[in-house]
Amino acid sequence: MVRWPGAYAALSRATLALPPRSRVRRSLLRRSALSAWGAWLRGDLDLVLVRFAPDFEYQPPREWHAAGMRSVYRGRAGLREWTADMREAWEWIDNRPLEVIDAGNAVVFVNHVQLRARSSGLEFDSRYGFVVSIERGLVVREQDFSDPDEALRAVGVRGSA
Repeated sequence: MVRWPGAYAALSRATLALPPRSRVRRSLLRRSALSAWGAWLRGDLDLVLVRFAPDFEYQPPREWHAAGMRSVYRGRAGLREWTADMREAWEWIDNRPLEVIDAGNAVVFVNHVQLRARSSGLEFDSRYGFVVSIERGLVVREQDFSDPDEALRAVGVRGSA
C-alpha cells in the first residue's frame, strides 16, 4: 500500500461503491480499519497516511484540549503532529473498538477508551464516537466525540450507541 498509494485509493473507491450492506464492503472496511489502527499503535505512520487525503482535517474531542492538544490538525503533517502530541500528552491504557457503523461516506467507530494525562494524571474512562469521513476513497476528516450518540447524530444515524 505504501509503494502504490494510488492502487489503495482505487481499491478503496471500488469498495465504497458497493452497497453499505454488502458483506464484501463490510469486511474490507473492517480489515482496513484494523490495519490502520494496528499501524498507528506500532508507530508505522507511513502505512496509516496512505489512507488519508493530503487535505485531511482532524478534530479531537474537546476534553482532550485540556491536555495541551490543539482543536484542529490539518494535512498529513498535521496527522504526524497529532500523533506526537497524543503520545506526549496521554498515556494509553486501553482503546477497544465496540462497534463500527457504516453510514455511507462516513464510518462511525464506537470505542471504549481509557486514557491518563501524563502531566496531570487526569483520567478518562468512557465510550467515544469517532466519525471518519471518506471522499475519493481517502479519509478527509475525522471528528471525535466524547458522546457516541453525538457522533451518530453527526452522520444522521438515529439510535443509541
